[in-house]
Amino acid sequence: MSLLILILVIASAWFLKNNPEQQPSKSASGMTDSSAEVAIDQTFDKIITTSHFKGTALLIKQGQIFYQQSYGYADAEKKQDNQLDTLFPIASLQKIITGAIIVDLLKDKKLKITDTLDEFYPEIDLSDTITIQQLLTHTSGIMMDEIEPAEVLTNQSDQLDFTLENLTTSRNKDFFYTNANYTLLAGIISQIIGQNYEEIVQKKIIDPLSLKRTYFWDILPKKERTPNSYYYLDNDYEIDPFQPNKQLFSSLLGAGNMYMSVTDFWTFIQSLTNGKLFSKETYEQFAEVHKEGYQAGIFYFDDLKYSEGSLGGFNTVIYGDQDNQNLVILFANQSPNESLQELSQSLYNQIVLQND
Repeated sequence: MSLLILILVIASAWFLKNNPEQQPSKSASGMTDSSAEVAIDQTFDKIITTSHFKGTALLIKQGQIFYQQSYGYADAEKKQDNQLDTLFPIASLQKIITGAIIVDLLKDKKLKITDTLDEFYPEIDLSDTITIQQLLTHTSGIMMDEIEPAEVLTNQSDQLDFTLENLTTSRNKDFFYTNANYTLLAGIISQIIGQNYEEIVQKKIIDPLSLKRTYFWDILPKKERTPNSYYYLDNDYEIDPFQPNKQLFSSLLGAGNMYMSVTDFWTFIQSLTNGKLFSKETYEQFAEVHKEGYQAGIFYFDDLKYSEGSLGGFNTVIYGDQDNQNLVILFANQSPNESLQELSQSLYNQIVLQND
């Protein structure tokens, strides 16, 4: 048996050496794992690699990071690997950040969940029938196609005007997911605090949490090499024709115009309930997380939470326990051949199985 294990280890090392693109980036800890830990890692690695996922995966078990690996290339042509600190557009996961600032305003009684949109944007048709709660839950009756402006919107006023000019409203309050709800929430935040949304996020989120790998699209350092987006169709690294551009980013105020690393995002998610930004009780009360459905940027169901973002070929997801004990965070520049939600569910189920 020992000889068989030795042969398998040697064969595995030979394969990874001769197939470097298949080898995940190593954890920064550099610690030697036990045989049991290696077997567990290999189980998760197999699930991820066979799905053709490219990007960074961060898995939480019993409240701690136990698996963090990057897969594939950020630039396939130049053979530049994705790294653990690679910045990805987080797309709609940014709505959780916008939602958190709204929660803070609710907590401080600077805003009420029943306040109506006409207090801030009376020019919007039916604004007196739309509450803050309905904006947070996408039940406002607001609709807007995800259209790209003809040119870059260079300031917040233009970004808000673009949304105001292109949205429509309805008396139908059924769930309808649209970025416009969260762009308007970003505008409301700015009106109440008296600063631009980006400045507020810096002051209330980025600085207090010491996030070093978090940037808005328009202040991304030039030295940062962000990934290209790809898709899988019979082969990896098929060129994605819908690469995000500055025009698109500039239209997504409050709703999807930020870059983050997975570890920064994990730090932020923890802060919603660990006392860094909110106590667990405070966030759950004001974000109304015990109501099933979409609340403040996240879907809640069966004691689980889930949120996914998509921007061009980039996709991001968080899936797992409401209390962050078992959690999957995936940032992809090539989505799996199954959906990212299905992959995150598979990984989460495996985490739970490992806990039993």
